[in-house]
Amino acid sequence: MQAATSSDSRQTPVVRVLVIEDDPTLSATLRYSLQKQGHHVTVAADGLEGIKVARGSRPNIILLDLMLPNIDGREVCRYLRGWTDAPILMLTALDREEDVIAGLEVGADDYVTKPFRMNELIARINALIRRTRSQESEADTLIAGDLMVMIGEHRAFYGDRELRLAPKEFQILIALMRRAGKVCTRAELMKEAWGEGIVVDPRNVDVHVRLIRAQLEGEPDGSWLIETVHGVGYRFAGELGPNPPAMEFDSEGSTV
Repeated sequence: MQAATSSDSRQTPVVRVLVIEDDPTLSATLRYSLQKQGHHVTVAADGLEGIKVARGSRPNIILLDLMLPNIDGREVCRYLRGWTDAPILMLTALDREEDVIAGLEVGADDYVTKPFRMNELIARINALIRRTRSQESEADTLIAGDLMVMIGEHRAFYGDRELRLAPKEFQILIALMRRAGKVCTRAELMKEAWGEGIVVDPRNVDVHVRLIRAQLEGEPDGSWLIETVHGVGYRFAGELGPNPPAMEFDSEGSTV
């Protein structure tokens, strides 16, 4: 498929989208709509096939149905998160808070409830893609005491522990750190993590903050770094310092 070109004739990279969905009608609709956007779309009809296809195609973004035959979407998401940082957008008819939390806890970046409007879904996909490319272009490091966030490498460390943060959690932590000492409203954090013009349930922010705190807990404990400002949002309680000296890390995240 030919990628769209900008006014300065530079080619925009084609986005590889993997749709893991067992409803053939919805899969066909998604394929048609996303291809019209210039994306390359691959479809898998169940979880096992989706994992196999993801391994081979290395998608830039994954649309994942929650209720799948053989392996449900949460298990597929958990497996994919073991080796890919590609954004995962869950599609499901379940909208209870516990279902949202379950999906986010295993690494999903966003959550769309069926039935949905196609233009809203495409807007969310495009926002995730822009956010991912923005992350890839950044190379700075944030440090506050024992907490170090390497933005360009999408890695975060507290003490000698590497934190396992999903992309949304990573963006929320960066937003909080960059405004250290100031209150960030839920709306501001949604804008930073989901993108301009994307409306999500504010509870999603609360869930991600809860998961960030859980990662910061331990020895030493860093959960105190994110304070709740009741009725408003959250505040990063640490103090940003200068960038640390260059460090190298092995494949397990240990300094060398």
